[in-house]
Parts: sequence; structure tokens; C-alpha cells
Amino acid sequence: MHDFLPLTYFCCMFSFFPHRGRLRIVLGQALAFIFLFSLKITAQDDFKPKLGTIDRPSLDMTAYVGDSTADAVYLYDSGDVSFLYDDLKGFVMKSKMWVRIKILKESALDRASVGLTYYYGNNFKEQEWIEDLKGYTYNLENGQIVTTELDKKSIKREKSSEYSYTTKFNLPNVKKGAVIEYSYTLVSPMSVRPKPDTWHFQGSVPFKWSEYKITIPYFLDYKMTMGGYLSLHHNKHEPVNVDVGHSRYNGQGMSYRFVVKDSPAFVNEPYMTTEKDYLSKLNFELASITFPGEMSKNFSQTWDDVEKTLEEASWFGGELRKSAFLKDKKEEISKGSYDPLERMNRAYGFIQKYMKWDGYTGLRSGDGGKKAFDNKKGNACDINLMLTSLLRELGLEANPVLISTRAHGHVYQEIPMIESFNYIVSHVKIGEQEYLLDATQPYAKPGLLPEHALNGVGRLIPKKGAGRFIIISPLDLQSKLEMISAKIVPEDGIIKGNYAISYGGYEALRWRDKYSTEPENVFQDDLKKLVPEWQLQNIAVKNKSDDLKGTVSVSCDFEVEDENASPGVFYFNPMLAGRWASNPLKAKERIYPLDLTTGISNSYIGNFTLPEGYMLDEMPKTEILMLPDKAGKFSYQVRQVGSVIQVNSSVQVNKVRFLPDEYDYLKEFFERVVQKHSQPLVIKKQSN
Repeated sequence: MHDFLPLTYFCCMFSFFPHRGRLRIVLGQALAFIFLFSLKITAQDDFKPKLGTIDRPSLDMTAYVGDSTADAVYLYDSGDVSFLYDDLKGFVMKSKMWVRIKILKESALDRASVGLTYYYGNNFKEQEWIEDLKGYTYNLENGQIVTTELDKKSIKREKSSEYSYTTKFNLPNVKKGAVIEYSYTLVSPMSVRPKPDTWHFQGSVPFKWSEYKITIPYFLDYKMTMGGYLSLHHNKHEPVNVDVGHSRYNGQGMSYRFVVKDSPAFVNEPYMTTEKDYLSKLNFELASITFPGEMSKNFSQTWDDVEKTLEEASWFGGELRKSAFLKDKKEEISKGSYDPLERMNRAYGFIQKYMKWDGYTGLRSGDGGKKAFDNKKGNACDINLMLTSLLRELGLEANPVLISTRAHGHVYQEIPMIESFNYIVSHVKIGEQEYLLDATQPYAKPGLLPEHALNGVGRLIPKKGAGRFIIISPLDLQSKLEMISAKIVPEDGIIKGNYAISYGGYEALRWRDKYSTEPENVFQDDLKKLVPEWQLQNIAVKNKSDDLKGTVSVSCDFEVEDENASPGVFYFNPMLAGRWASNPLKAKERIYPLDLTTGISNSYIGNFTLPEGYMLDEMPKTEILMLPDKAGKFSYQVRQVGSVIQVNSSVQVNKVRFLPDEYDYLKEFFERVVQKHSQPLVIKKQSN
């Protein structure tokens, strides 16, 4: 029996043993594995290749069974980390790496060109180096295995930047069907690299076997984050005697071994944040070092430490204390209103219109709020700290909130780090109501955060007292209402009438961001491209940006002709607009959760007037479909009232995040929408 670990979905944090030389295991953001004591591993469940020797089946392979599209597969990917004492450089970390790759297609031949980059400081004690580099290429020639070894003379070492070198080499005799492998050891002084690099069990091609081992002496305390959605095939840890090469530091330690088997290539799928939130990986943080006879050095921060650092930083807390340049605007707003909510909206509206965002994120003010104010332009930190300062001047309870954007990745609440965040918004509390404001968005109504900021949680940094995490939820939906009122002329095969669309919530924000400052013909041209078979006239847009709380309304006259129409019979799809033409979820199965960013509300109303003597031939069945736990609803109905065919379709998804085991429900839900939206209606002329 091997220690196979199933996927889990919860958050916790704990340590294995009360002594040093350990990993503190952090399980966060639903990217977690449970760590159990090691179990017995049978031989057939393990894989122990030999460097410089290849097996025949690997060379015979012409395609990877798990993924026929893969142009390569990592047969073996191994890292082995240990710590030693060097008389000249002190403690060093030795990372032994070993890679074996099967080349399945010519598009993967470039994997034989390798560059290994490492730090090379000015001081001898701050220089990394590569040692024991070996490489092999294996081919089948005339039914025999031919091994070609990497020529040491072909290895080049180049300076790649001011403080780094790159060792480059090309593995020889590489062709389609070959297996390549190379191994090396990176030696890193701990003053340069105090923690192991993140280890990825997954990449752009499949990995048959990815293995990571680390032996930690008793005086080092590491905290580790495990992320991803693949199960561990092996998980083993055991106490060992560690010889670091110096009698003073030799002693007990802990040896760990983690293996993921048959990991699929990572492919970006619909409704994801950023790939680093989903890749299976190990990430390390040095918590403390305790050498014999010396005081312990702590490196881990608390959230109190993070908040204190920010409060004392001139580029963050210092900016919040510099608000004199906002005095005139404060007086103007104060005279105009005593109502807190109105003051908030007026302050937000002023900064929103006055300042222009330069597109940069980050937690550090650029050249300072005063200079940004004078230039009417700044980064997100400048603008939203400025907004927070103005709100405080107006007597409101306002504080900055740290956020990690969707492209930056999820925040691990168990690991306090400033680097976890890259964006700031402003939080206001009025009575029991809380608001989140982002004045970088010129077309967002108060409280509507941009989609890039909707990423789970944020950390509120108060003026006084301890900070706290707050949930970042979308205020509104992706909302569209489309309406058609038309006449059908079966003899000519023509449908003509009026089309109207109303954009609300995030759909309105997207529209305004794209078109508000553009000439009218830009949107008109895009609309014509969207429905190329339509002849459009009298395109009109209302409320481009006058009332940001209101919807954007578009209307036009249209005519569409069916060249295949025949006398007495007319086929047409009543979903002339608002149609879901394809299912965004195409994968057969999914191991990753889905994040829709916001909820969805798509509605369509069609009214089609028939000429005298024509009737709907067959009435389609009404469809009502519910997602579990009221997460969504689809309804579709067609009926005829007198000479008018009425069509109503509504797609509503209320839930933003779905677990992998809910994927089938959501995929089937979308598939039923697509199927129903593709059904044509038949109009026939009635015989007298």
C-alpha cells in the first residue's frame, strides 16, 4: 500500500514536530493536500531511474498515452536539496536537479537548448555556482539504443546581467523520438538564497514523475505552502541524522520526499484567475534559524508586522498623513453637504474625474500624492490613498485595503507578506454599511470594483488598531437585456424591426471603458461586425457616461433576409440576439475550480408579428433548468398570442465560484442553453 493522498478543499496550518529541522505545512486558498505520516511504499509504486541509462519503452514511445497532443513529456523531474557547511562561504544549500524528457514532436526540439542562470555577486561569499553538470541523448538507431554524452567543451558560461551568469549547453544528436536528460547541482550560499526555489510538479507538457526531496537540519525552520489540485502519489518524512560537514552543527534533522505521478499538462481553461493559482507546487519561506549557543533569528512576519511596516513607510503611511493639498476640496465638499453618504460620493466622484490612472499597480506611491495631484495623473496607490485621505478629512471612517489582483494570484491568509498584494482600494464605513471604492476607474459607479480587483479577500489597514481580512465580492452582475420587436415577411424571407440592448453592471463598465471616449462610428462598426448579416440603420446610444448608476442603452433598426426561404414556409431562429452559440466549458472533466469573476444575467425578449394567414407550426416545449442550491436558472419559453410570437429567454448565474465536482452541472447547464438557443421555429401559411 502506498501513501496516495486525495485532493482536499479547506484551509489550515500546523507543524509536524516540536523540534527544529522541520517544515510548517500551510494549506491555503483551497490549494491543499493533507500531510499524513508516511506509509509503506511497495516497489511497484516507486520509480528509481539511473542517470546515463535509458529503458527501451521510453524510446519506443511515439505518443503519450495520457495526452496525444503533447509534443514532449517529462519522464522524470527531480530535485534534491540539502544543506552543508563550507569553510569559506558558511552554510550553503545544494540543489541537485535531474531532468529526463521524451521528444515526441519536432516542435519540442528546442528543449535540448538549456540555459541555467544563477546569482554572481561582487563578493566571493555571495556567488552561486553550477557543478557536476552531465547530459545525455538517447536514440534508437537500427533497433539499437545509441547514447551520446554531452561534451564538456560545448558548455558555455556567459554573463547575463550585472549580477548573474548563465551556463548554456545544447544536448547533442537530438531528433524526434529521442530522450534527453541532464543533471547538475546548484550551490547557493544561504546569504544569497536562504530558501529553496518554488518546485513545480506541473508544467506546459505532461510529467510522468515529478519528485522533490529535502533534508533539513535541526537548526532551520521552514514554512511551506503547498498549492495545486493534484494528489500526492508519495509523501514520506522521517527523522535522520544530518552531517553538514561541521561537528558543531551535525545532529538530528528531517528528511522529506514528495512525488506527483502522471500530472497532466497545465492548460488555461475558461473562468480562471492566473495559472500560478492552479499549478501544483511547493513554496518555501524561512521562519527562523537557531544555531547552537546563539539566539534564534526569526524571519517570519505577523500581520501586525506587515501593518507596522506599511504605517511607518513614507510611501504608504507617510502619504496618508500628507493631505494639506486636499484642503480646498475638503472645504468645498463640506459646505455642500452634511450627509456622510453624499460626502463619500462627492469625494469619490471628484478624485475619479480629476485624476487619471497611469495603468500601474503596486503598493508604493509613485512620486508622491501631492505631485500626482498637481499632474492630475498617478498610479493606483497614489489615487486611492489620495481618496482615502480626502475621505478622512471629511470626517469619514476610511482606510486603505490591500488587494492582490487576479493576475497577481490568490492571497494566503496564513502567510503574512507585503509581497502578497499589489493593489489598493479604499474602504469606507458609514453606520453599518461598508463600501469599497476604486477611483482609478473613470466609469465605475461608487462601490463597483473593477474586475481585476475581484480576487477573494483584501487586508484592511486601519488608522488605529489591528487590521482584518474582508471578503471582496462583486457588487453587481454582468447584465444584458436584449429586445427585438419585428415583423416577419415570409414571402420575401425578411425579418425587419427594432433591436435594443441595455448594458448594466459590469457589462456597462466594459462598454464605457471601451467606447465612452471613442467616436460614435467605432461602436457602430463593431456592432455591424457582430451581426454581419443584418442591415442596420439609425443606431443610437443613450447614457454613454452621464449617469454611471444607470444602464447604457443602444437601439437601431434592422433588416435580415433569409435567401433559403420558400413560399408558404419560413424557418427562423427566434434568438436573433442574445444567443449562446457555444458552450464555454468544453473539457470533458476539470480538476480546477471555476471563477466566473461576477454573476451573469442575460435576458432576451423577442416579439415577432406574423402576416395574416400564418401560424407557428409547432410550439417548442418550455424549458426551466435550475442549478443546485439556487446557483443559477435558465428559462426559455415560446408562445403565440394572436399574430405575435413571443420569445423569452433568461440565463442567470448567481454564484461566482464553483468547485471541480460542480463542473458537470455547470457544463450541462450551459449546454442546455446552447441547445435551446439553436432550435429554429417553423412558420407555415394556413390553407383555407
